[in-house]
Amino acid sequence: MIMDTNMIYFRSIAIAIILVLSAYGDGLFAAEVTPFTGPQVTEAGDGYDITIEGKKLSLADIQALPTYQTTLKTAFSLEGTFVGVKLLDALQHAGIKDFKRIFVRAANDYKITVMSKDAGIDQALLAYSLNGKLLTLNDKGPYWLIWPQHAEAQLAGEGSTVKWSWSVVDIRKIK
Repeated sequence: MIMDTNMIYFRSIAIAIILVLSAYGDGLFAAEVTPFTGPQVTEAGDGYDITIEGKKLSLADIQALPTYQTTLKTAFSLEGTFVGVKLLDALQHAGIKDFKRIFVRAANDYKITVMSKDAGIDQALLAYSLNGKLLTLNDKGPYWLIWPQHAEAQLAGEGSTVKWSWSVVDIRKIK
C-alpha cells in the first residue's frame, strides 16, 4: 500500500512539472540572445565568405549587421559565448525579405531546410565566434547556424539538433 501511495505521489509531481514546462513553452529551455557590444574579432583569413541568395558576403559584411551574443552549452561539446548575426537579419541583408523555406548547405555538403515557421527562428544565429575567437573549419566554423532557444532542451535529450548546421557556406530561398 505504501508503494502505491508513493507511486501516486511521484506521478503527481511529474505531471505538475510537465504542466509547468508546458505553460512556459520554449522560453524555459532558451538561452538568452542579447545585443553584442564588445570588440569584433577580425583576424580572418581566406574561407570566411558565405553566399546568401547568390550574394557573396565577407566576414566584414556579416559583422556590419547588428550582432548578438548568447552563452550556452551545445550538444556538440562546445560551450561559451557565441557571437553572430540573426539568421533573419542576414537573409534580409541579402535580399530575402520573406520566405517559406530556405536551403542551408555546409562545406561538407550537409544540407538542411529551414522553415519560416520553425520555433526559435527569430533567435537563430549565424555564429562566427566563440569565446572571443573566430570559429574555424575545424571548430564548426566559419559560420555555424545555432538555435539558442533549443540548446537546453537538446542537452536534456528533448530536442533535435538536425537544424544546427556548422561550416555553412551557402543559403538560398526555396520558396
